[in-house]
Amino acid sequence: MLQTIEVEIDDQGVIHALQALPPMAERRALLTLVIPELPEKNDHTDWRSFAGRLSGSPNFNADPVEIQRKMRDEWS
Repeated sequence: MLQTIEVEIDDQGVIHALQALPPMAERRALLTLVIPELPEKNDHTDWRSFAGRLSGSPNFNADPVEIQRKMRDEWS
């Protein structure tokens, strides 16, 4: 049977269970580490940096519905 428990690992590498474990014989366990990924500080990763970028494009100056119709018609 598999059972998942939450643990903390201190700076010395000692594992501390955050909940009481049921009495059991000596056993082996697998440990999966949850390592938070820190996002890279990059102005280009924010989607808001793209807002308004195509406003000066000659391809997107028309009515958005008409642009979509033309794009669909190209595929027909």
